[in-house]
Amino acid sequence: MPVLPFGRASLVVYEFYAALALCICCAFIENFVERFVLWGVRMPSIDFNMSTAVDRRLAAVRLKSYIAFPNNLELRKAAETTFRTKLAEWYATAFAHRAVEKQKKVLLRLGPKMADELPRALPDPAKWARNWIFNDFLEPLGGIAAGAAVLAEAPPAGWLDEVWRRCWFGITYTGKLACLVGSMHQHHESIGPSLKKAVYLLCELDGKDNRLAANLRRLGFPSVYESSLKEAWRQYKPVAHLCAAYVVTDCVFYAAELARDFMEYWQKPPAFYADDAFHQFCHVARAAELFLTTFRPHGQSEPLVPKNMIYSLPQGIFNPSHALFQFPKLTTQELAILEKYRAPKAFI
Repeated sequence: MPVLPFGRASLVVYEFYAALALCICCAFIENFVERFVLWGVRMPSIDFNMSTAVDRRLAAVRLKSYIAFPNNLELRKAAETTFRTKLAEWYATAFAHRAVEKQKKVLLRLGPKMADELPRALPDPAKWARNWIFNDFLEPLGGIAAGAAVLAEAPPAGWLDEVWRRCWFGITYTGKLACLVGSMHQHHESIGPSLKKAVYLLCELDGKDNRLAANLRRLGFPSVYESSLKEAWRQYKPVAHLCAAYVVTDCVFYAAELARDFMEYWQKPPAFYADDAFHQFCHVARAAELFLTTFRPHGQSEPLVPKNMIYSLPQGIFNPSHALFQFPKLTTQELAILEKYRAPKAFI
């Protein structure tokens, strides 16, 4: 090692500036990588259609997979495969429970569309329908063989139910944050809409609700603090529009469900399993996506969620003549709380 032309004190100063230079270099690289991701790589659009009831069920499980795993492609694929397999099992079982004559009538009505398949299907309609349903539901993921391979590599049975349970806090509070900022922007612009104020508002309301805090602890969720809200936003930001749609369409049920059969309810939320609710979910998600990717908080050069960082919905599923969803106005209580808000020195 070469001898430096200064004493021990100077060596300390030298090491300090060397460390500082390294930090600056790392920060520059980190910023460069973030800019590269932000501007050079676009999140893919979530592909689905809503033509039939079955299409809507399959679209729902795809969106449910994205909202559960926005940052992990492999787990997202495993989740969708699991959801599609469960859905295929439900449809196949429902068909098998029909009388055999009714099963054959269904196949005969489809005769022209089935071509050479009809002679093979009629001897055992339930078996043929089961194979056809599983092939059809898993075809977008590579078919039954590919689906089986994905499931073979997935975590043990029951893992998805537990992961989905743990997602509730992050999904719900990311959605609440997005909705609050949207409400401020659309109805209370003079407030100066910001994510900081939405965090403050939830900390003052939900964070100080002792009954809610007890229920959250009982279910294994974190309390509503600034840190837990920031972490939720960081993790679910790419699907913040879906989270907002979930809050708008489903959270009206939670006051009672959190205190009763919450887990049973959460496994099949109406937003993903009821046709009317799912239509409303997509309608709200579209409006939330447009807002989040165009609204720029005061002093910021980028939108709340840049377009390159959000999983966009397909344009073809929306009727352009329909008016966009409007976020609700803040309540008198919420407005009173925001009057006491004082901006912190730093956020996230």
